[in-house]
Amino acid sequence: MCWNGQMELHALLQNEPLMTGIVEKLFSMDWKDWVSLQVSDHIDTAIRVQAWLFFFFATVALVPVRNWIFRFAYLLGAINLVFLAWLKYFDAGVGLGHFFEHSSQFCLPLVLYLVVFGKGWRFPVIITAGIAMILTFTGHGLFAIDLPSEIPWLNHPRPGNFTEMTMLCLGLESEVVAGRILLVAGILDLAAAIMLLVAGRLRAAALSYMVIWGLLTTLARPWSYFDPASATEAMSRWLPEALYRVPHFALPLCLLLALPRRRMKN
Repeated sequence: MCWNGQMELHALLQNEPLMTGIVEKLFSMDWKDWVSLQVSDHIDTAIRVQAWLFFFFATVALVPVRNWIFRFAYLLGAINLVFLAWLKYFDAGVGLGHFFEHSSQFCLPLVLYLVVFGKGWRFPVIITAGIAMILTFTGHGLFAIDLPSEIPWLNHPRPGNFTEMTMLCLGLESEVVAGRILLVAGILDLAAAIMLLVAGRLRAAALSYMVIWGLLTTLARPWSYFDPASATEAMSRWLPEALYRVPHFALPLCLLLALPRRRMKN
């Protein structure tokens, strides 16, 4: 996604109310010069460098080595994903749910860190993964239900692309019907997040729902926007969007598989 320029770094660094004083003090530049094409090109270069960092983190995750350098890389990868999620939240200008719905993504390196260096799916791993999924599905559910508010951090209006993707995936022509489907999905998201706190069959049902719905929402973007006439361009744009959301179903799937084995060991 960063390689395609999909990182909201411009929204942060070219935000006049926030950055004017910093630019003048650190770089002794006028704001008009700061928003010039030359500076914009430098920001694009920084985004491309960030892309290489993410490629590095992905490679490190495949290396079966357990020294301090690799521990640091896992944690640095998590920090980078937190920053990416915050940039998206900052650019969107909506409620906190927009940040927390990315929890599965930025918590995944922490889960991997705890599994690798903690020798298995122990209690800290289960807690971290569980909290990440609760926050992800709560944030997603708030937007699907459509809960606008005058208070900025509570403002969760339904994004237009939610409705658009629902209509494209299901072949619907009515926005009202799509809205009703999203309302039901949002209620189920919140119910699953609550059920995850309960042991037993309810937790298993919640995880199963998260696996299925997480997979469907992950595939929704390439499925909705794929154009056979420009297949390469469409896949280069939407396949990374799908890969970025793999934790939405992969993390609950791992937990669903790990919990029975953990009970057998106990």
